[in-house]
Amino acid sequence: MAQELTIDFTNSKEKLEALYDTLMAFDKGEVRQFNMSVPAVMPHALKMFKSFTHDRDIFAATFEPAAFNVAAYDDFATRLGALWHADILLNQATAPLASVAVLIEASKPLYRKLAKSAQYLWGDDESLGKVVASIREGQGHMDQADDLARYAVLFEENWADAEGKCDVTKADVTQAREYSVQILNAMADKTDSSISDLRDLRNRAGEYVRRAVDDIRDAALYVFRKDGDVNDRYPSLFTGRIERRRKAAKSKVDAAATVSEDPSTPVVLIENA
Repeated sequence: MAQELTIDFTNSKEKLEALYDTLMAFDKGEVRQFNMSVPAVMPHALKMFKSFTHDRDIFAATFEPAAFNVAAYDDFATRLGALWHADILLNQATAPLASVAVLIEASKPLYRKLAKSAQYLWGDDESLGKVVASIREGQGHMDQADDLARYAVLFEENWADAEGKCDVTKADVTQAREYSVQILNAMADKTDSSISDLRDLRNRAGEYVRRAVDDIRDAALYVFRKDGDVNDRYPSLFTGRIERRRKAAKSKVDAAATVSEDPSTPVVLIENA
């Protein structure tokens, strides 16, 4: 029984570290944006890895190293692991992007409660009324985080006047402070310049994988040009997109065919160059 080839991604960090210098040596102008979903393209890349491993000796016997250096792609599994970990690092760094909106939405009921109670208690106060008014002028995520903190201070310093006279509790005041800190921390992560560095690293790892896929696929299309399953064994990373476009094009043809009641009306599909 043939042994199933697999790649262990549990050591993907080590794979990325092993290739880091190679990736960073790429000229930035030669690195293409890697906008594909790594989990989505990985099955196609793994299929190619397995096919290449199986057919390696055939490639070596067919090509001179100057034409296609088979040994240069023996690190294919390392390239895939490096891309996998670079994608994990970027996803971890950008996770706060979504959490900012979640925190803002979650804090809105408390924000409205504090604003309403503060206006009721001190809106007409000669001194504190100005503080309440200035808090209510804030707009945007940064202001909402700041406003929550300011409301917390306002209620803490004037708790004797607020306790029992509104529905704000001490727990609400504590929660307001916590929301403020969480929002500001998430926004700090969002603007961290390291995200652009991690995106560049993933682009470089993706470029290294893409180069291997393109070169191996070109060689396979030559060596196995008479095999009907060569495209299946050596798929493009864009296979998923191609299939979706084909289905979309077929749907347009099917839809066009039902427009006319005259069955003799020809249906023409024009493909954009």
